[in-house]
Amino acid sequence: MNEKEKIEAARKILNNAYSLNLSKDVLLRISRLIDKYVVAYHKKENRVKKEKKRSNDSGR
Repeated sequence: MNEKEKIEAARKILNNAYSLNLSKDVLLRISRLIDKYVVAYHKKENRVKKEKKRSNDSGR
């Protein structure tokens, strides 16, 4: 499962947990997990963009 899929799955879990009126602690734990997935996704995307830019710059 890639980062984007993990984010979507965790968001669904968070929404379900909220609908079930689970405790704030549980919601916070799920939210923090989503934050980790988002950070990992953005790090990967930035790395890919930098690599593409480098390869474009070296091809000139």
